[in-house]
Formats: sequence, structure tokens, C-alpha cells
Amino acid sequence: MTFLQSKNFWRPFSISAVLLSTFFAWELGYMGDLLPRLSRPSPTQFELIYTCVLILILSLDAGLVFFRLKLGTCPVGAKRASTIAGSLGVVTLLCPACLLIPISLFGISLSLTFLAPFLPLLRVIVMFLLVVSTLMLWPKKS
Repeated sequence: MTFLQSKNFWRPFSISAVLLSTFFAWELGYMGDLLPRLSRPSPTQFELIYTCVLILILSLDAGLVFFRLKLGTCPVGAKRASTIAGSLGVVTLLCPACLLIPISLFGISLSLTFLAPFLPLLRVIVMFLLVVSTLMLWPKKS
């Protein structure tokens, strides 16, 4: 596994892990009074585990994308699949019922209320996209 010895992997992996951890900590309400909080109930154990796995796989994909781009062999669609999965991951951690009033200012509350019953399915889709993207990005032996 030569990518584990490459700074082209570790630098994007570390930066994205820190940024994603900070963002998701704010989204789940763990930033204290440092930033304004989202109005949501305290996260469940499942949400915490899901968030940790999401951060780990997204960071791994970010590192692998940059590593593969430096080699010039990034598979078509792998970067886009990771981006879509990351965006959906952010949506699946939002609580549509709690965010009706603040998000209604932006005009998307109605769409979030329709997503509420499908959040478990969206979480499965996010994990599937991330795992497939990771498998596509994983360096093959030459």
C-alpha cells in the first residue's frame, strides 16, 4: 500500500478529517457556545456512529482522490460520487422537523419535510455510494 506512505494521501486525508469533524460537530451541536447552534434534539448513538463512519470514509476518499490525481489515474465518476455522497450525508444528519422555521427562510423547508420518512434510506444510499467510490479509488497492484 504505497498510498499510505505518500504525503499526497495524508495531507488531504488529514485536512478533510479535521474540517469534516468540525462541521459535523457544529451540525450535531457539540461546538458549545462558540457558534450558533442548530435547533435539533441531541444526537442518538446511531447518528454519532454514522457521523464517525461518514467522516472516516469521506476523508479516505479525499486522500485517495488526491493520490490518484497525482498519479493521473483517477477513475471517471469516483470524485463526483464522493461529492454527492458527502452532500447527502450532510442532509441526512439534519432533522427536518427541527429545521422547519430557520430553513423556511431559504425556501427549502417543504422539501426537507418530504425527506423525513426517507432519511434511513438516504443514509444507506450515502454509505453505498461512499463504499463504491472507495473501491473505485483504491489503488490496484500493477
